Amino acid sequence: MKPISIKGLRAASSIFALLFILNASGCAGAAGSPSVPAAAGTTAAAETTAVTETTAATETTMAAGTTTAAVPPTSTSAEQTAEAATTKALEKTASEETGTPSSPHSAPTSESDLPTLSVIYQDGTAVAEIPTQSGGYTLTIPQPDGTAQSIIACGADPLSDLAQRTKEIPYVEYGGQMILSFEDGSQPDSVELTDIILQKDGTSQFGERTYVHTTLECIDGKAEFTLEENPVVYLSSTINPEGFYRGFRVNCTWENGSAAEYGFVFRAGTCFPIESSPET
Repeated sequence: MKPISIKGLRAASSIFALLFILNASGCAGAAGSPSVPAAAGTTAAAETTAVTETTAATETTMAAGTTTAAVPPTSTSAEQTAEAATTKALEKTASEETGTPSSPHSAPTSESDLPTLSVIYQDGTAVAEIPTQSGGYTLTIPQPDGTAQSIIACGADPLSDLAQRTKEIPYVEYGGQMILSFEDGSQPDSVELTDIILQKDGTSQFGERTYVHTTLECIDGKAEFTLEENPVVYLSSTINPEGFYRGFRVNCTWENGSAAEYGFVFRAGTCFPIESSPET
């Protein structure tokens, strides 16, 4: 029997150590999460494919002489959102600087496009909400053949309806501001006011010939005017200690031919007959 050389012992010990390591690795896989040979093979194959593709891409880039670094693709929707936000901010800044609307208002083609009207009276710290109501309207709807169709809806007269339904008509002083706000719809292209001295039931007291007409400019959905005395009240032959009932018809029109009517009512001023005096 030949003696075992030192070199042979080292070789045998190396083989034994290698077998021990492989066996220990298999046990660890069994003790932990179960190993999946197929998955391991797939991973190795994927890594090989990735290396191959990367190498091919590198070789292609080098062959083309391109030295630009790869840039990850950005989201198109994110770019569009950012661009829209920037545009809106610029429009808002331009609107604040010029005092004009930032974008045109489309004309109403359905009832939901018609704005609601609210009116606030303001005189220094005094603020009062003026009752308002909408009336009839006309909608101009474009047709596919290039023509237009008109839909007319008749509503109750806003002034008489307001005067009869509102329990307490607010009283205001001359010199304050009437602020008209058109909200939740398309801004009118023109606003015409008709100032009427009313009877208590909301009907005209002196007839159509005494109506006073005014045109207002509407900017950013708002129009306003200073409340002044209507000289028609001096035609009255009665004393009105609680103030005269006064109504404004608001006729709004749009460029496409659509129109809508609104109204608001309040009390203002007192007047004594010309032949009388406060003492009598």
